[in-house]
Amino acid sequence: MSDESGAPVEEGGLAARVAALEAAVERLLTALPGAASPDAASLGASPDAPRPRLGRVVVPQGQGQGQGQGQGQGQGQGQGDAAAAVPSDLFWALEGVRERVAAPGAVMIVGDVTLPDGRTAGWQLGAATADLLDDDWDVVAEALAALGHPVRLRLVREVLRGVGTARELSELEGMGTTGQVYHHLRLLVAGGWLRVRGGGRYEVPAERVVPLMTTVLGGRR
Repeated sequence: MSDESGAPVEEGGLAARVAALEAAVERLLTALPGAASPDAASLGASPDAPRPRLGRVVVPQGQGQGQGQGQGQGQGQGQGDAAAAVPSDLFWALEGVRERVAAPGAVMIVGDVTLPDGRTAGWQLGAATADLLDDDWDVVAEALAALGHPVRLRLVREVLRGVGTARELSELEGMGTTGQVYHHLRLLVAGGWLRVRGGGRYEVPAERVVPLMTTVLGGRR
């Protein structure tokens, strides 16, 4: 067995990684459904502070991108051998939700992120399926619409990467005029994805870092 770089992975090392994953999901799912506690979302924490190290689940080569994105059920006969090769704990987060929430279930967004500048953001938010289906989805229209433009998506990504001021952002190739950049920034601020700090620098609020990244992840096909 090998990791993503092609280097061999010892069985003991893989077992340690799996154990770390199980411990991490246990901590993350204890409060489901509901929001993270105030100290669970932090941005600006010291990069030297002790933090749990999450391992990787090594998926054997030959698995398509669809493996690991669904539940791994209902596969055709031709996929039997590939399915058998997938680690049994590949869906550890999904199984953790199923163990704690009865039907019709729940959904969550969760993540532990270290940004390029060393700042960290950890977040967990969950909601019961029935509650979401009964909710008024119109209330999220403005926030989702704010992300619905290629330039605005690039702006929030560049801010996460450390580009902070409107001037710095407008100097990036393909962003348009300074006036257009300010227009996009205003919409992102109104949608809650950005805020302005001292010195006119923009940042993604701590509690929005993981929701932003999971929104982008969910939009992939």
